[in-house]
Amino acid sequence: MKNKFLAIILAVASLSLVACEDYLNEMPQDQFTDDNYWTSATSLETYGNLFYDNFSAYGSGWSKGQYHNFSMSDDYNSESFSIPTVNIPTSSSAWSSPYVEIRRANIMINRIAKIENLAADDAAHWEGFARFFRAMMHFNLVQTYGDVPWVDTEIDIDNGEAMSQPRNDRAEVMKNVCADLQFAGENMRHTSNNTINDMCAWALLSRAALYEAAWQKYQEGNGDAAKEFYTIAKNAADKVISSGHYSISEFNLNAAGTEEYPIGNYKANYVSKSLAGNPEMILYKVYEYGTIKLAHAMQGWSCSSSKTWGMTKSAMESFVMSDGLPFYQSELGYDDTTVEGIFANRDARLAQIVSPTVIAPSGLNYEEGINSTTGYWTNKFVDWNDYGKGTWNAPYNDTDAPIYTYAEVLLNYAEACAELGTITNADLDKSINILRQKHGNIPALTVNGNEVAVNGVTIEKDPANIFGVSNLLWELRRERRNELMCDGFRKADIYRWKMGKLLDNSINPDGCIGASKDVIVAFYEANKTDNLYKEVNLETVLADLYWYTAADGKVYTRSLSPEYSRTFDETKNYLEPIPSGQIQLNPNLAPNNPGWE
Repeated sequence: MKNKFLAIILAVASLSLVACEDYLNEMPQDQFTDDNYWTSATSLETYGNLFYDNFSAYGSGWSKGQYHNFSMSDDYNSESFSIPTVNIPTSSSAWSSPYVEIRRANIMINRIAKIENLAADDAAHWEGFARFFRAMMHFNLVQTYGDVPWVDTEIDIDNGEAMSQPRNDRAEVMKNVCADLQFAGENMRHTSNNTINDMCAWALLSRAALYEAAWQKYQEGNGDAAKEFYTIAKNAADKVISSGHYSISEFNLNAAGTEEYPIGNYKANYVSKSLAGNPEMILYKVYEYGTIKLAHAMQGWSCSSSKTWGMTKSAMESFVMSDGLPFYQSELGYDDTTVEGIFANRDARLAQIVSPTVIAPSGLNYEEGINSTTGYWTNKFVDWNDYGKGTWNAPYNDTDAPIYTYAEVLLNYAEACAELGTITNADLDKSINILRQKHGNIPALTVNGNEVAVNGVTIEKDPANIFGVSNLLWELRRERRNELMCDGFRKADIYRWKMGKLLDNSINPDGCIGASKDVIVAFYEANKTDNLYKEVNLETVLADLYWYTAADGKVYTRSLSPEYSRTFDETKNYLEPIPSGQIQLNPNLAPNNPGWE
């Protein structure tokens, strides 16, 4: 049962065509039809395997999944900025694909009643399974488009004659999402193998409800709705925590900074050939190039001669010092003019996300031609034990990918408690502080009202906090950012917190710059006699880079030429426009989102 994501047989592929398209009048007798397929719980399980493809994880082949992918972020920059949508598209898979899956889920729900002598617990489990994916797809749509049609029938969203439903208010849709996931959590079985189960439902419910709670508070100004969703998020996360099924592994100090990644090392969650038995995984995606021929390019992208997505100054400075305090307050000292000064006495996760020994701007290439858009090389997904092996290069990487993790659930719980105004030190100790101590090897937080402290020292307001949130919430958001760095959450978090200004380079230049000129020069001087660098002309390297001069006069690399910049329109860019082709099919979807009318 290791690989439920991949055990999709040809018969089911044939069935999906029958179930999700107009039924054919006649079918060959050796193929399944909608009338003869639904016979047992096994039929439901096999059909259900189709849904696992909705987890992109590390992607497949050359395509990228959710990790280290969305360049609409202030954490890292690609070679070209992703900018907000400019024109209304005619069509978009972000709209159409979820509705295909929603119809598939509704078909599954409706067919359960057709199976004779199906045990009640089997019926409940598989209805919960289908409702899980129906909820997930609607949640994806709401994040992208806001108000969308809630669909709980087999209707084809692209059938103009059948589909005339207007958009439902997003809060109404999300209440239905929460109800589906609540049902799934209460009715699905808990399985020991790597399949969708009750804990996956509670984990997704904590994520979805937290998202909508923040949107209602910060975007809509609806305090009552926000409280309702925060409460749902807290309770769902607590279901996972109180289950006792998962834990955060003890920090393995001896493993940090080495090329061995045992459980207990944060990086092990991202570079393991197998995540089976990892107590932090609620669900993960299996990759195996040798047998099942499913592989990805996460490691290959990170180690190619093309510029890798470099971490920004903003991201690097988000990680606290080893005393648990931000760099601007800690007496340990932070110096971004040397590699040692950047990584010394820091949250242990930083050195497992960004190489602590290499500064690699374009022209100062490391092994394999590695170079970064900002000089900081992101190697969170790289296992050097693979070097020289058949799975080293893209697209043959076969490390397993996390999908739902216990760490995210702990973060969801802490944020929900804080937003509800009920958080205690006990809440911190069973959530955020576990991650700080076991993943970051840094001291715990304590709370006193809206203030937060470490070892009795109250944390001062971060100069980067231009949004008026309390110090407590800001530090919890910092912890979330650092724990989930490069995991694909940052854009969604920025949007739900209404912090789009962070994506505007004119407002937040630290979100598009990287290593200082000083550290690049210092790194070169320390390594110029090495075979890798002895042919390098430093002046040529410096002349070919883009630069940004900060207010204090320090100079930093810029990922792109200064004429390229990203702006963010607060009045329209938080939501995508409904594709014009969909409004032509169904005029009741109009008007379009604000700013796109």
